[in-house]
Amino acid sequence: MPGTVITDLRRRGAVDPGRLLAGPLRAVGLQRLEPGRSAAVTADGVEHALYVTAGSGLAALPEDAVHPDHPDAGLPLVEGTAVVLPLGSRTVLTAGTAGLEYFHAVLAAPALTGAPPGGCEAPPEGGDPE
Repeated sequence: MPGTVITDLRRRGAVDPGRLLAGPLRAVGLQRLEPGRSAAVTADGVEHALYVTAGSGLAALPEDAVHPDHPDAGLPLVEGTAVVLPLGSRTVLTAGTAGLEYFHAVLAAPALTGAPPGGCEAPPEGGDPE
């Protein structure tokens, strides 16, 4: 197949998809945290998608979030868990006793504007939407 590229992420770790794709993907890779280690992930100008492939750990919840089901302020991460960090969000991943391996995709995010997608704006205060 001409133009097809196959990369072993377990051997290589990460690749730059911009060499091959024109979409919003900016980086993809397989990351590993050793037991007890942490990594901050901040969606500053980009968005992140994470998928746990092995091990376990915790993702810190936002400071302003109230989650009675997670009193330790962490979302449990186990194999098969997906985490999405939209623009402007942040978390800290902490590996459990077996370490944590996850697929990590970084996506370009358009700058935020006052208008929602589609160009529709909220009606003026007291006005009726048409």
